[in-house]
Amino acid sequence: MTVPPALSWHTALTVWDMPVAAAVVIAVAAAGYLAGILRVRDWRLREAVWFYLGLLLGTVAAGGSVNAYSTVLFTVHMAQHLLLIMVVPALLLLGRPLELLRRASGDRFRRTAARARRSRAAGLLTHPVFAFVYYAAVVVGTHLTPFQQTAATHPVVHGVEELLYLSSGYLFLLPILGTEPFGRRLPQLLRLVVLLVGMVVDTVVGLTLLMTSQPPFPAYVSPGRGWGPGPVDDLHWGGAMMWVGGDLLMAGVAVIVITVWVGSSSGAGDLGAWLESARRSAVTGRTDTLDPGVDLDEDEEALRAYNAMLNRLHGGENGQQHRPAK
Repeated sequence: MTVPPALSWHTALTVWDMPVAAAVVIAVAAAGYLAGILRVRDWRLREAVWFYLGLLLGTVAAGGSVNAYSTVLFTVHMAQHLLLIMVVPALLLLGRPLELLRRASGDRFRRTAARARRSRAAGLLTHPVFAFVYYAAVVVGTHLTPFQQTAATHPVVHGVEELLYLSSGYLFLLPILGTEPFGRRLPQLLRLVVLLVGMVVDTVVGLTLLMTSQPPFPAYVSPGRGWGPGPVDDLHWGGAMMWVGGDLLMAGVAVIVITVWVGSSSGAGDLGAWLESARRSAVTGRTDTLDPGVDLDEDEEALRAYNAMLNRLHGGENGQQHRPAK
């Protein structure tokens, strides 16, 4: 493996290592998004800015100096990891490319996409539980196993690693940001819980790397490098970036979720809807007894069900039944 020149501000801007496959994918995505904007015409500028900013950072992470030095310094690898698994997916999701594709496409494509969205495979891939397990497996598997050594020494495996980061981050954030017409949208409170658990994954892996006394990946112990931090310091700095940087990025996404939640016209409607559903279930004995549009506090059938529930609860108490509600 050829060792690049010492990392500096100059080399950070001038040294590039862009794989052909990554260049093609990024170019197609940029051109396709632009074509969608021209077709829809009323697409919001803010979303376009988010998307192209995500492509720009993805270009730097997958083909710029970040990629060139990611197999030489573990700290740079960790910077690439955080960019591809959190920052780039979040920006792409805020750009809503799937919604743009839906609006820019014809009816036949929309019907095909709707069938694909309802398929069992799509349901599994976009399920929040699967997304979290996939995210955790990628973070742990690429840092606490020999996989990282293989990725640092084999360009094809390194490309697979980058794809794993991007896809796992995208699926993890898809139900949390809830910007696309695809997958499931978690209640706002549950989104914060998932982010908190995600922080735990990053923290555990980061602390494990910080407490490792010997470099586990020989690829980053390069005698020909002659510059930069030593192997152990490099590993520990990378672990600190995973711990602190990963948690800060998760916290940043949490701020977005809270801001949207507070600014929503429904306020805490997600939690309120869940509580209302639980109340209906308790009153009627089953969730499908009443029409979902019926007001429990006004409908006579609902009131009879409510009185029946109270009678069941208190009917045996001193042989008396609860007085019916009016």
